[in-house]
Amino acid sequence: LKSNKIKDIMEGKPVLIINKGKICYKEMIKQRYTLNDLLLQLRDSNIRTIEEVDYAILENNGTLSVFEYSKNGLVKKNSPLPMPVILDGKIQREVLLEMNKDDTFIYKMLDNKKMELKDIFYAFYKDKNIFIIKNGDLL
Repeated sequence: LKSNKIKDIMEGKPVLIINKGKICYKEMIKQRYTLNDLLLQLRDSNIRTIEEVDYAILENNGTLSVFEYSKNGLVKKNSPLPMPVILDGKIQREVLLEMNKDDTFIYKMLDNKKMELKDIFYAFYKDKNIFIIKNGDLL
């Protein structure tokens, strides 16, 4: 307990998972923290979408501390829940079925944006738009 180095080794240190609205994917890999883990803990914090988050810190005990953008920022409360359609470059077919859509819908939207599926880290559909976080957008 007296040595900070030993304490950090034994207990770990808090890690920034979302920084200024961007996912720190390299840190997630180091912590063996998956996108599904992140989305679950955001939902537990009543966060509907990553766009609502300014900063998120993975604490030593495994909990996620979430700091939303200010009320006068871009966050809209009570907006419809976004539907995650792509996670880690993979189409979420169960979500598409729920939306009464198929793979063609995704590929058409990606063609319009001149993007490929393999380049997408996370994409969600909301208000008739697809919002995309590319692998290149990650810190």
